[in-house]
Amino acid sequence: MSTTPIEFINTPDQLRQAAATMAECQVLCVDTEFHRESTFYPEFALLQIYGNGQCWVIDPITIKDLAPVWDIMLNPAILKVFHAARQDIEIIFNEAGGLPLPLFDTQVAAALLGYGQQVGFGNLVQRITKKLLPKGESFTDWKARPLTKKQMAYAADDVIWLMPVFQHLKERLEAAKRTQWLQEEQQTLCSPETYQPNDADAFWRVKGFNRLKGRHLAVLQEMAAWRERSAQQRDIPRRRMIADEPLLELARRDLLDIETMQRIRGINAGFIKRFGDEIIACWQRGMERTEESWPSMEARRSNTHGTDLRLEMLDTLVRLKAEEGEISGTILASKSDLSALASWGYRCKGEPPEVACLHGWRYELVGHDLIRLLRGEICLHLNSQTGMPEISPYEQAQ
Repeated sequence: MSTTPIEFINTPDQLRQAAATMAECQVLCVDTEFHRESTFYPEFALLQIYGNGQCWVIDPITIKDLAPVWDIMLNPAILKVFHAARQDIEIIFNEAGGLPLPLFDTQVAAALLGYGQQVGFGNLVQRITKKLLPKGESFTDWKARPLTKKQMAYAADDVIWLMPVFQHLKERLEAAKRTQWLQEEQQTLCSPETYQPNDADAFWRVKGFNRLKGRHLAVLQEMAAWRERSAQQRDIPRRRMIADEPLLELARRDLLDIETMQRIRGINAGFIKRFGDEIIACWQRGMERTEESWPSMEARRSNTHGTDLRLEMLDTLVRLKAEEGEISGTILASKSDLSALASWGYRCKGEPPEVACLHGWRYELVGHDLIRLLRGEICLHLNSQTGMPEISPYEQAQ
């Protein structure tokens, strides 16, 4: 791997030649370097691609038109491999106007094989190939030019070592008959809607949103949507418009005017002068909304009627299934999924809640048995010889 040729691409002619070589590859490993500290959208600084034993490090700062390589990324005949693909795909989607399909996310694949739900790339490389990747350039300024040899090598490693990781995970997925699981898990990554977020959903990302309810949550929704649009228009981080804490404080007020805003920490006079009227208009719209239009918040679940005990039983079942399937329990069923099921399980009336563990491969592996456990069709008991919990049909346990 250390002898892999690395070509730095910073002219249109080099890019066209590299793209012609890439077009002959069946699989390409892809990564990007970017900064997002002072902007709303990622500042694209570097594109790394590896295929057929060659690595290209492409400079999007010098080359303004990357059309030849975007054609490669959008070519459906070439598989694109990423690790933790979400932000890399966002850049490609914004720059190329499409999604790099088909794709393979090694972080998602690793989670399906028991490596942990969000395993880091360096950790995964070390566990699969025994190679320890250097970390010295983790906080480098990728927009600075010229790049040093260490920076180039560090950037190239992210795609050179991605290939053996991909090959290993692909073989294991096929052997375990979990390839379809990966396709299901990547549906969100492969959807254009993922990279065209709805302003109306921005309030879910406000820290502390769950402390509001009803009309005040509707106010927060209006204000967060305004902040999202304003930050996008100015290409600045959301917090530079207004931070979460003062936004939340504005939304919980029963009365809001300029004088009230002046007494809230984290809101300066310049912001109030420029945007105060717009904020008040958002607050007014939220307060005037009818109850039917308020964001729905799942009610806090009571601990009565044995809900906590059911939750423990469900969690035990998930852990047994995770151990049996050599997979992380957290990817099988989240705590919120299990809480919803435990609450529904008090009477098991009506349809079960809409939770991820009751769909697709998760339903086959654990969801069906979670429902059966709640309905009393199966039970958990201790094996008298091993002392370990086991799953049995209720009649057999009797």
